[in-house]
Amino acid sequence: MNEIIYEHHHHQDPKFPIIFHYDTLSKCEGFTMHYHENIEILYFVKGNGVATCGANHVEVGCGDLLVVNSNELHFLYTASMELEYYCLIADKSFCESFEVDVEDLMLQNLIKDNGLVHYMEQIIDEMDKEKKHYKSVVQGLVILLLAQCYRNYSLGQLQVSDTTWNHKMENVKKAIIYIKNHFTEALTIDDICKHVGFSKYYMCRVFKEITGQTVVEYINFLRCDYARNLLSSGKYNVKESAEKCGIPNLSYFSKTYKKYMGNLPSKENI
Repeated sequence: MNEIIYEHHHHQDPKFPIIFHYDTLSKCEGFTMHYHENIEILYFVKGNGVATCGANHVEVGCGDLLVVNSNELHFLYTASMELEYYCLIADKSFCESFEVDVEDLMLQNLIKDNGLVHYMEQIIDEMDKEKKHYKSVVQGLVILLLAQCYRNYSLGQLQVSDTTWNHKMENVKKAIIYIKNHFTEALTIDDICKHVGFSKYYMCRVFKEITGQTVVEYINFLRCDYARNLLSSGKYNVKESAEKCGIPNLSYFSKTYKKYMGNLPSKENI
């Protein structure tokens, strides 16, 4: 069975909750099956391939848009020598701030729509040229793109099938929600288990199986990502950020921060 990974998304600029990049997938490369809470849209510009999204298998080619819904397992492989595409990922909280509920509403996976492609082309142009206020323009275009998707290609409310995998995913999702609401506190695995009603053994085993991370690794990632946002704001120093994110031990915070963010907190560009 392919390894399944829960993918965490990290924004270089906390004020720009959009991930956008160009990717090439060749026949010699692997594409790990994964999922994430944010909605993802791929725009294919060269080659052809096959995408698996949940139980759906769709052929994709130049000019196609592929929507990956929130928490939808997906996998992509190329049928040509190379498959080239742009990847757009919009943060769930950003979408919800504009009343776009990515977690409860499903979109069809394969979309062929020249109007939506036009929005993608505009986003590409803005990201390439980086003119003044381009980030604001891109965020506006993303909302227009998503609004049209949900207006014209919605499949309605998410229906969770009664399978062992989905049951495990729902259980882990409950834990993730609780962790996200309490990670700045002195949070323990026992606290999480008590809230969600799982045994410690079940929680640790299933959380690792679904997300690819231990509970502690996930908590530390959230804490460091939050600390990074605090540091980037310019309002808090390293010590204050460490305390606010839930890792008051400064030495341990610096070591943990470097592990997850790649830099010492004192080296961040503020």
